[in-house]
Amino acid sequence: MPYFAFRNFPDDTPIPDDCYSCDGSPDWAALLEWICPDLSRDEAERLAAVGEASGDQPDVAGLKRLIEAHARPAPHGAERPDATT
Repeated sequence: MPYFAFRNFPDDTPIPDDCYSCDGSPDWAALLEWICPDLSRDEAERLAAVGEASGDQPDVAGLKRLIEAHARPAPHGAERPDATT
């Protein structure tokens, strides 16, 4: 299982308003990147499809569970473009 560093928010932290679209629906990819900055944009988009299909309303605990259950590790040797060495 890959290791992900989640932001240290309590599970009852409200979701930020900028993670919702203008029609009030959650932007799952933005939410996933908000809670776990280590996710690549592609992985966040892939996981967003899983979250949207679940029909659940997003919350901090649910986002963490979604990432832990469905995230794929980065290919060996791959680095995030913003990673510092």
